[in-house]
Amino acid sequence: MTSTPASTITSQADQQITFQYANECDLEIHCSPFGLSGLYIRLKGTNIMGIGSTMGLITGSTKGLIHYNNSSDLIDKKYKLYIIVEDSNLRIDFTSIKGKNENSASNGETDQPPTTNANVDVEGGEGEEEELPTLVFQGPCPEGRPDEIEPFIGIFSFERETS
Repeated sequence: MTSTPASTITSQADQQITFQYANECDLEIHCSPFGLSGLYIRLKGTNIMGIGSTMGLITGSTKGLIHYNNSSDLIDKKYKLYIIVEDSNLRIDFTSIKGKNENSASNGETDQPPTTNANVDVEGGEGEEEELPTLVFQGPCPEGRPDEIEPFIGIFSFERETS
């Protein structure tokens, strides 16, 4: 996997998050008439790809960087998405979804609670917690979109492509 060195990104709650790696990737979003859009990501130079769906009104393809700390976060993981368009730039925050029955002993990892930022003022609510994203995509926003786009949500899953 070809990756660039560490980068620091500011979370939605103005917290600094440092990522050790960033990989180039291709992203496609296809808006459907039913209000759901298909989202596809392929990491350049790897057999890692992902698929998901969003509630946004963006259609098109783009290239960008996906920032991460551990390559295992890009394999067989599920995420909730928070997608923001600012000044023609697209940013997607990937926050890990942990299942109730997820057994950490089976994959050799320790069971760690999610990283949160307690007492963050999100939408004016005191005492709420924000989970910091595990991965962040940044790149130019595809051209097929309305002029003003409110942030929107989605779900996503990474997998290894099999031949």
